[in-house]
Amino acid sequence: MTDNGPQDTNGGHDVDAGGQWLPPPGNPAGVLGKQSLVALRAPAVRRLLALRARGGLSRQHVRLARECLGASERTVWRWLAEASQSPAAAAHPGARRTGRFEITAEIRVLLAYWHGNASAVHRQLMERAAAEAGGVRAQTSGTAAPVPPDIVAVPGGAALSQVPLLDPLPSLSTFLRAAP
Repeated sequence: MTDNGPQDTNGGHDVDAGGQWLPPPGNPAGVLGKQSLVALRAPAVRRLLALRARGGLSRQHVRLARECLGASERTVWRWLAEASQSPAAAAHPGARRTGRFEITAEIRVLLAYWHGNASAVHRQLMERAAAEAGGVRAQTSGTAAPVPPDIVAVPGGAALSQVPLLDPLPSLSTFLRAAP
């Protein structure tokens, strides 16, 4: 390395007063706290990217970052890959991206209607997107017919605002009321 700072010759582990190697803490979050570990991700990723740019990045560097940040080695490599692609990812490694698909209450209703059939829910969502794209004909049951976006909201033609949203897990009282 061409770094002028102190060299790491012991694999990132500290030495006690008697010269004995100290293992890394088993749970860094217990020492620093979760917020501190999240705040340390960006400087660690920037440092690892700098090492990569100089050609000095090794698995040992990634393992050391993993130990210090309380993450898996694969996660640190993923942070590096994302940071290489996007400066925003380098500023906030591990942050959730808005482009991710998330199950909403509306999708839970569709899954309940389609009895858990994810393909049918996907087909329904694609039909809705096609209808909202400007009068494109949505296909239902093999026939093409124009469907206004507010009708496509839920199978059966009910507007989404009229459909009760389901809790992820029904309560005991709901089960007792449903019993014959």
